[in-house]
Amino acid sequence: MNFNHKLDFDHIDETMLQSYRSLRTLIGVLAIAFPLILILVGWLWGIEVQPTLSDYYFAQDLVTVDHTPVRLWFCGILFVVGFFLVRYPGFTKHEEKWLNAAGIFVLGFAIFPMAINGQDQYGFVLAPLGLTVLSLHGICAVAAFSCIAVVIVWYADATLSELKTSNPPLFTRYQWTYRGIAAFMIIAIVLAVSLNYAHHGQGDYILAAEWAGIWAFAAYWFVKNSEMTSVGEVLKARKALLPHREPPDLSDRL
Repeated sequence: MNFNHKLDFDHIDETMLQSYRSLRTLIGVLAIAFPLILILVGWLWGIEVQPTLSDYYFAQDLVTVDHTPVRLWFCGILFVVGFFLVRYPGFTKHEEKWLNAAGIFVLGFAIFPMAINGQDQYGFVLAPLGLTVLSLHGICAVAAFSCIAVVIVWYADATLSELKTSNPPLFTRYQWTYRGIAAFMIIAIVLAVSLNYAHHGQGDYILAAEWAGIWAFAAYWFVKNSEMTSVGEVLKARKALLPHREPPDLSDRL
């Protein structure tokens, strides 16, 4: 039996690409499922549709032992998404910093509960700054979406630039798609925040605006998967044109 194995760099590259793709898919699927799961679990426990997604944090079912049965799902999904964002390696160090910040803010969105009747459990943090009308819960939500918007607008070109000369029409299509997603997501969140303050957290339109923003966030990750498939084909074609080289001997570094 031959135990003299060498590192298969092609396999490593393919494995890394697949890991990226799987992580992006998981983030997208969880984002799509988030509002659906909250509404469905609430319905199963006899809780009517809430005005906002954050209201599910304290949505009560006084019959069961757990009076807030949806909170576990609310925090659990956000914790997983936040962890994935922190662990997702960006294609540039600056993109990675923004993704890390987005992940931390998503975790904060889960950790800090929404304010009830103007009372925030962590109001003492913002009170010295004169920001009594805000909550850490809301700040983290807006900050998370803002960080993702920055990634979409400013750092999509880190990989998309590979298509600029090889496939200009596809490059333009993805570029405008990313801009559209970012614009839609920003408008949805601004609308949700504005309606929240204008109607004091009441009204079905707030939930719809939040839902739209989250699904725009999910759409980004699926479009990114599609783009990276196209970019991967360009890189493979370029690699095929290069002269074949033996992989380096790394035995002295392991």
